[in-house]
Amino acid sequence: TVRTMVPPAVEAYDRTVPAHDAKAAPADYVVEAPPQNNMDVLKTVLEAILDAIGGSDLPAPSQRQFVAKKELSERDATIVDMLNSAGHEDVSFCLCDPDQEDCPIVFASDGFCNFTGYAVSEIEGRNCRFLQGPGTEKADVDKIRSAIKSEKEESVNLLNYKKDGTSFNNEFFLSPLYEEDGKLAYYIGVQCSVKKLGPGQAPANPGWVYAQGLHA
Repeated sequence: TVRTMVPPAVEAYDRTVPAHDAKAAPADYVVEAPPQNNMDVLKTVLEAILDAIGGSDLPAPSQRQFVAKKELSERDATIVDMLNSAGHEDVSFCLCDPDQEDCPIVFASDGFCNFTGYAVSEIEGRNCRFLQGPGTEKADVDKIRSAIKSEKEESVNLLNYKKDGTSFNNEFFLSPLYEEDGKLAYYIGVQCSVKKLGPGQAPANPGWVYAQGLHA
């Protein structure tokens, strides 16, 4: 039997457990498990900790996650980690690779697929312009193109379209993601449906919120 003592304060979970869900953990507790390899033991310990504090922040088995093939800077890896984490299953976001021709989408979240109605196979490998439609303003598209060209963050409120032709007001956040050496790695785009078109709605987008917090 493996007996692992778990301390009451686990710093690694401070940023992943939502404050409103956190509950006081017991002073200490013991995890009982049959003999396993080190990774199995670690997983058992982590699950026990999360259960004890009131829930699991481990991703649901069905939740697809983006795994970067390039080594991201700490700041940008944190943004990805937050959007990958449990509780973000409905967040619509995608990653595009500027090193490939036409900067195609290389990952679309489950939230993106469920919200737009497109299957993963219909999204990945394509440029995200397929969300544009007859009511999409050219000036809004130009703002996105300019941000990509300049490698800068941008929030754009524009009209986009789902697979079934339904339009939606998209509070869109775009940000470049960099490698540790400063080389551009990806662009992340986070889509957020809002009730009306117009400026001043950036805080509704979780990608924008996380990026601003990490600038502090």
